[in-house]
Order: sequence, then C-alpha cells, then structure tokens
Amino acid sequence: MTIRDILEKILNNYLQEKDKSFKNNEFARLLRSGLKEAVSDDFLAGNIRTKGSAGKGNWATVPWIGLFDAAISTSATKGFDIVYLFSPDMSSVYLSLNQGWTFFNDTYGRNEKNNISKVSRYWQSTLANRTDCMTTEPIDLTSSLQNKNNLVSGYELGNIFSIKYDSDNLPDNDQLLIDLKDMLFCLNEIKADLINEKIFSKILTIYYH
Repeated sequence: MTIRDILEKILNNYLQEKDKSFKNNEFARLLRSGLKEAVSDDFLAGNIRTKGSAGKGNWATVPWIGLFDAAISTSATKGFDIVYLFSPDMSSVYLSLNQGWTFFNDTYGRNEKNNISKVSRYWQSTLANRTDCMTTEPIDLTSSLQNKNNLVSGYELGNIFSIKYDSDNLPDNDQLLIDLKDMLFCLNEIKADLINEKIFSKILTIYYH
C-alpha cells in the first residue's frame, strides 16, 4: 500500500464508515496504523514514529495521520509534528507542519488562540527549508461544519506550513513522498533550533508572553 492508496481510501470511504459502529472497526484500525504500510523502515528510522486517529470512542470530525519525532513530540496533543488532516466533508486533505493544540488549550485558557498563532507566525518567518509547494495560508477545516469544533479550530491555528490535496486530484505517490520528505526537513529544522539554547529561550518568550 502506498501513501496515495491510504489517502485515497480514507477520502473515499470515511463518511460511509462513520455510519457504522466505531468499536472494533477495521477502517479505524487502518487509520491508527498511520503510514507504517506505506513508507520504508529507513523512513521511520531513529526517533520517527507514525500513527493516526479516527477518534476516541466516537468518529472524529477530522481524522488524521501523523509523523512524530519522539525527541520533540510523541502525540498530536503537544509539540510539533507533520500531519495529514482530512477535511470534514472529505473533499481534501492537508499535509501540515503543525502544533499540539491541546497543550495550548490546557495551559493558556483564554490566550490559547493568540499564543498558538504567535508560535505559528514565528516558525513561518524563520524556517529556511520551506519549498514553493508549501504555503502559510490558513487551512480550512471548519467552513463546512454546522457547529464549531474547538479541536478542529486548533488544528487550523496550529498550522505552520501546509500543502493541500483535493480528493479528485491527488498527486502520484512519488510527489506525495517528495512533499512528505520536504516537510520532514522543516520538522528537523525545528528540532535543531529547539536544541539550541538561545533559540529555545526566544521561543519560550513567545510562549509565555
């Protein structure tokens, strides 16, 4: 199975699967396995981990598949990661360099949106490995929703760079793999900067002020 196969399967089947029971659902299991079947062992070497989510107990409004560097993040709730975010209507999927919204929501209360946006803007203006395919334009996961969803809004605010793929015009797998590797370079750049004490101190100032 390729990355394209996985994305296409989710985009084409998720809405139908949501009408079925969540418990012991095989489609939900596919999402939880992330990209393990689609990328080589070399790609997942070292600290890189992959997993996804179709929700916890119930179907998620926005399912996702992520890549995490265990040195700076192990889940989508805190730190920095690369994540495929599927729009609620399954019309598109975003490859996003993103941040853990739950950390900001739990830590900063009413200032959570302002603080996560500050951090996004910092990295947007700092990272040198951005490619022409990546954009800093806002991602849209909420316009098709009748009711606002705090977690989904957090995904939008946490976006640093993204590449949008429309469900009816997915690139071939070679291009998807190139895009993923390019995004991984950006994640590695964040990791290197976080290890640098001076830059890390600057980032802490952004977080706490």
